[in-house]
Amino acid sequence: MTRFNEQQLASLDADTFDPEVFRQTGVFVIRRAIPAAVMRAWQEAWDAFYESTLRGRRAVNQANPVALMEALPPLLANMYREPAFAAILKPLFGEHIAIYHHRFVIKDEFSTGKVKLHQDSCYHLGNLNKCSIFTPLSQANPDNGAMTFHVGSHKLGVLGDAGEIDPGAFDIRWPTITPSLEPGDVVVMNSSLWHESGLNTSGMHRIMADTLFQPADDPTGRELVCGDWQTELRYSTDNHIRFFVNSRIHRLIRCEKERAAAQAAGE
Repeated sequence: MTRFNEQQLASLDADTFDPEVFRQTGVFVIRRAIPAAVMRAWQEAWDAFYESTLRGRRAVNQANPVALMEALPPLLANMYREPAFAAILKPLFGEHIAIYHHRFVIKDEFSTGKVKLHQDSCYHLGNLNKCSIFTPLSQANPDNGAMTFHVGSHKLGVLGDAGEIDPGAFDIRWPTITPSLEPGDVVVMNSSLWHESGLNTSGMHRIMADTLFQPADDPTGRELVCGDWQTELRYSTDNHIRFFVNSRIHRLIRCEKERAAAQAAGE
């Protein structure tokens, strides 16, 4: 069993990123990582976007209600270009860094529920050396659906399937943290780390950007953040089931169509 004492857990929440602690824990909370003026501009852009596009009419992805489907305005769509992110990640990835994706995950009146315990690596293409930076534009706390991280669980790697993880199926027990965050704080997370989020019971929106970064030698990189491309191989991850003649996802789609047809025939 991998154990973390209180001092080790406390060391993963600081004003300065410690890559060695991160490698052991798989998660790190950096306080006041984003300049205040930059954060204010992002918040103002979000408020305007919410009023013009989202209030009372957000399109909801039923499979993942927290994932924002609407196209972001330019300032928010390009948040990952903020130099603070590259500065954080260079000790992990070196001088050449790209993004895999950038999106918003929010807890509002359309998505107040829990998010199941899962890891992200099983949903990604390319190399496994990836990490997310979660950037809250609002407060994030246990009352409005803060994220919970299972410290050290990334050491088990990819578990072989995608879905809700049953922690009771393992002999290992990982400690958890549920950090309360303020705008300007960020969380860096290894993509294989187990994580989940709770209910939004306060009604206060939890607004958070989720940006997935990786070294620029990964052929799935979408755009450079800094440095130069380190691979001549590049491909788009869009509609990735097209890469297969038959696959698990194809079979699931067929089963769902057959179920729906059988249900319709019985009505």
